[in-house]
Amino acid sequence: MITKYPARECIFSYVSPSIKLFPTTYGFVFGTRHGVSRFADDIGRLYALGYFRKLIISGGMTDGGDRSEAVTLLGELVARGMSKDIMTLEEQAMNTAENVMFSRSKIGGAALTDLLLIGKLSSARRYVMTVRKHWPEIKRVCCHKVNYFDCEEKLWWKEPELRKRVISEYRKISSYLAQGHIQEIEIVNGVVM
Repeated sequence: MITKYPARECIFSYVSPSIKLFPTTYGFVFGTRHGVSRFADDIGRLYALGYFRKLIISGGMTDGGDRSEAVTLLGELVARGMSKDIMTLEEQAMNTAENVMFSRSKIGGAALTDLLLIGKLSSARRYVMTVRKHWPEIKRVCCHKVNYFDCEEKLWWKEPELRKRVISEYRKISSYLAQGHIQEIEIVNGVVM
């Protein structure tokens, strides 16, 4: 089948690749101030389905908020019946690299070798690339992409904010690679190599 807009598909599949989920001990949430309710719904569903047993939530204070991203999401998860006892909060991170480095330090690595990443639909590849660079003990990684936008993934360019985020991600990845902030990855049949 020949696609009508191959560039759109290539851009999106690069920044937001399909990655197969598998059960892990820890889920790792990249903090957000956008779509918090949808994030909490997705995290609760993943937990109920057994994709993780413990959760790291990373995210500091952003945009003049009065609570960290981690605390905000914690409140939403507890309101949905998840226990605080399974959650570790990291509240200092101000960017994706700090999310990973500070969380790794906070839990002492916990001898982890696999991790379920949970974050924005538009940033999935960069999340995995950041973990590869800054948490080398993690050998197996999977990623759940939270879509809090009012459109389907395949129509990403029709929603202005999602389009802006996808294009921004596409442009910044090469710059981050050149600066050594992230490490390139290969994905084969939905598995991060």
